[in-house]
Amino acid sequence: MVVQNNEATIERCLSSVSSLVDEIIIVDMNSHDRTIELAKQFTDQIHVFDGVDEIDALNFSKSLATKDFILLLNHSEVLLENDRLTFSNLKHSINNEVYYVAVDYQIGWNVKSKQKINRLFKRLNSSSHLPNIKNEQTSESFSTNLVITDLPFTQNTKENIQIYEQMLNNNLNLSIMDLFYYAKELSSDHQHDQSIKYFLKFLRLNQPFEELNILACHYIANCYHEFNLRDLETTWLLRALKYGNTHPETCCRLAYTFFEKNNFNSAIYWYKEAILNKVNTRLILLNPSCTTWLPHLQLAVCYDRIGELRLANEHNELAHHFYPTHPSILSNREYFANRLNNEGS
Repeated sequence: MVVQNNEATIERCLSSVSSLVDEIIIVDMNSHDRTIELAKQFTDQIHVFDGVDEIDALNFSKSLATKDFILLLNHSEVLLENDRLTFSNLKHSINNEVYYVAVDYQIGWNVKSKQKINRLFKRLNSSSHLPNIKNEQTSESFSTNLVITDLPFTQNTKENIQIYEQMLNNNLNLSIMDLFYYAKELSSDHQHDQSIKYFLKFLRLNQPFEELNILACHYIANCYHEFNLRDLETTWLLRALKYGNTHPETCCRLAYTFFEKNNFNSAIYWYKEAILNKVNTRLILLNPSCTTWLPHLQLAVCYDRIGELRLANEHNELAHHFYPTHPSILSNREYFANRLNNEGS
């Protein structure tokens, strides 16, 4: 299997086949999410491929195989319960003269999407060659009713939610990452009650991925914000602080809750914390503004409100360094220049 930043789906894929196959070989094309950590739950055969061509990576993965037959899967594909039984029977009965096995490929539970593909084939040594395969069944290839089911995670929120709902309707257990991404998609679809429900399920599993726990708290806070339940919003932002090191976005959001209440000294404290805390690179990449221009811009406003004009100007200039074209920062530069000139005259 070739992977790259597939943390949303790889866990369910590997859990569906791990008890059926004799080895799992993962070739990773430099993922920067939790793909590798999740894959390590199922195999220690994880190999980094530094190239950019996925076909080359796939060929590399095949070259690492050591068993008689190779099953190729994509990260979003699974074997459902009946197909696990079919695969197990096939594994113990397959003829050594077979080179290819044609299986059914289907997207979700949409039977209209079903088509035959070759995904199971004999491993060949360097002196062997693959036969030409025609549509009819021969001693070299045959067809089976085994179905590989694709449960993709795409950029389309509605489609993703539909896949998760189909999984639940068909009594599939959601993996840890399924819970997180389903809750995230529900939040994007403004199904806030359901989003909170599944984020809570995710957090109760106490998985070790710091940034995902923090993000879950942020999303729950977002949901309560939409319900105009500001105390619960603040509670969940504070809850995020228990997961590892303080994250800049948490600090900025806490600061803004105080800013809205005109509690500028508390807002200043948290905006300063946002500037100082830059430890979780995965989260910083998601919202870099919270460690650069945003807290400085907000500090400029806070200090102006409490009459600390020079500190306000200093922070606005720091914000300008990070974001020289931001209209509010440019407007503030003119405002502070006029104020400081008036003070000096």
